[in-house]
Amino acid sequence: MNQLSNEELDLLDNYLMSDATPEETMDLEMLDGFLVALAIGPDSTPVEQWLPEVFGGHLPDNFDSAIRDLIVRQSDYVASNFAAPAREKQSDDEPLYFPLILQEDTGDDKWKDTLGQYWAGGFRAGLMLREDEWVEAMDEDEEMSDLVCDIMTLELGRHPERTSEVLNRREREERVDELPWLVEGVLHRWLERKFGHVETVVHDGPKVGRNDPCPCGSGKKYKKCCGAD
Repeated sequence: MNQLSNEELDLLDNYLMSDATPEETMDLEMLDGFLVALAIGPDSTPVEQWLPEVFGGHLPDNFDSAIRDLIVRQSDYVASNFAAPAREKQSDDEPLYFPLILQEDTGDDKWKDTLGQYWAGGFRAGLMLREDEWVEAMDEDEEMSDLVCDIMTLELGRHPERTSEVLNRREREERVDELPWLVEGVLHRWLERKFGHVETVVHDGPKVGRNDPCPCGSGKKYKKCCGAD
């Protein structure tokens, strides 16, 4: 399953942020978090059930079938990164999927204070779509609960339970770098819940962040090299 091209992502982004959609519509970053939650959680959710949530609960008037196709294709692409074939091919120093975290080009760096916030908000929206199943799983699995809380800290700016633990900018950036591994942790907790013990990749080496040098030795940042796929 191929990722949308940059041109297709731009087209989708422009539509999501246009006057043709409700104010509650997700942007690309929030959509990515939403699709990841759907991909790694309980059994698959029908498109007809989750698609309206992208737009705050109701599809826009005169919803373009071409836009629907882009969203569904992106959903399929995200899900393919967590499927069994992808897990079987995974190396021990590269995550299954890098969440789509947008960076602003506004001339200042205030956006870093909310880095990853919209992604985590989308992830929460995906949880809420299957709320009963997620709540039951987290109540019965402390490790899953801890992983989800670490993700939700990006949305809230503080830990959901240990409210005195507030993220500063450096900690937020570190949490975003950890996000691929947190997501995989949740995925494997769900797999064990569904199927019993499953083999997982043990990441013995240092985790590769988006802005770290690529381990292939090219000298480029990982996100501009092997992590660009």
